[in-house]
This record gives sequence, structure tokens and C-alpha cells, in this order.
Amino acid sequence: MEAVEVRLQATVSASDFDEHYQMAFVYCMDEQRNYCFSLSRFPDEERIEVMVRDQLVCKVDDVSVTLEGRTMNVALDSAVAARLDGESGYVIALNAAEEDLPGIRAALRKIFEGKSGLRVAG
Repeated sequence: MEAVEVRLQATVSASDFDEHYQMAFVYCMDEQRNYCFSLSRFPDEERIEVMVRDQLVCKVDDVSVTLEGRTMNVALDSAVAARLDGESGYVIALNAAEEDLPGIRAALRKIFEGKSGLRVAG
């Protein structure tokens, strides 16, 4: 059986350190599907928090994320997917302006500091 990935058209907000939440995050919301996907990490935390839908959360040591232009591809291992909503792949088209992309890249780099799962291309 071929893996099917969730495809989202999402607005995105990101910060490499948000004063209010005291963490780095990338939050993606597909309003049409009412589906959110986020990655976050507190400065003193070793693990990355993955959240899908609304508050289905799993903390992981690392996760595979590729950011290419305005597209973020995420691959979750089956154990993590099972703890969330069963989906293991995401292709997220980010509705972001060109000037927002450096902030998104900075937030992802902060979230993945000391980790190996992030690849930024283009």
C-alpha cells in the first residue's frame, strides 16, 4: 500500500523565540480543512513537539523536515504518526510572503538546533 501524505495550503506564523510563549515555533493552519500542523521547542527542552489537528501532541527526539522555497515536507515515523492522527507524511504549501521566509527558516533552525532532521533547500 502506497503512503498517502496530507496536503495542506496553510497560513504560517513562525518565531525563533516568541516572547509570549517563550519558545521557537512554526505554526501552519489550513483554514479550509480546519487542520493545523506545528513544530515547537522550548530553549531548555531537548525534544521537539509535533502538534496536529487541535492539540494532538507528541514529543520527539528528531523529525524529518525539508523546506524548499514555500513548501515544507514532513515525514513522521509510524510510531509518532500512531500517537497523533495516523498520518505519517505532510506536504505543506506555505502561504507566506517572500519577506517572511527568512523568519520561517530561522525558526526551523532554532527548533532543530543540535538535531539532524532539518534540510533547507532553495
